[in-house]
Amino acid sequence: MGVLAAEWLLSLLSGRLLDQLLVMSNEALYLGQFWRLFTASLTSGTILGLLMNVLVLWIAGRAIESELGAWRFVALYLAAGLGGATMLFVFGPPGAGGYGAAAAVIGLLAANAIFKYKMREDVRADIGLFVLLILYSILIGFRSFGWLMLVGGIVVGALVGLVLAYAPRRNRNTVQVVGLLGVITLCLVGVFAKLMVV
Repeated sequence: MGVLAAEWLLSLLSGRLLDQLLVMSNEALYLGQFWRLFTASLTSGTILGLLMNVLVLWIAGRAIESELGAWRFVALYLAAGLGGATMLFVFGPPGAGGYGAAAAVIGLLAANAIFKYKMREDVRADIGLFVLLILYSILIGFRSFGWLMLVGGIVVGALVGLVLAYAPRRNRNTVQVVGLLGVITLCLVGVFAKLMVV
């Protein structure tokens, strides 16, 4: 939460220069600025976007972090953000771009839905929330393709959730690290495959 708020404030003070360096931009990625795949998840854009992201992290993020531990929580957050950036790059037009914190946050919620499903809790409300968020994003900004980032965040968040939730007790840490690296590698392969095609 603090990192998102600090990035937003520093970006505001710098005349949005920090956002311009960190935000996801397909054009910049074509120029080799690959750090944006990860740093986009630190950007929220508007004050409303920041407040919504921080609110969800405050309500749900703290509970998820207490269950997973700090390093798994951070890894899940960054992987979901990477998933959003990857989806935008692979399926969006060359000029597309977007702020990635919402994709990372929704990825946390997708992973949490997997954890709830494993505990045999009802996840229909979670699925309904994801559908509503994607539909809302499509309706208000179809041409910005930000909805692609949400879809990518959900998909990768759920994949990482599966890795974390269903890792066997024996060698759990190793399986989780290898699985997480596998999901990240899959995203990066998608990015580089798109670069090779163009």
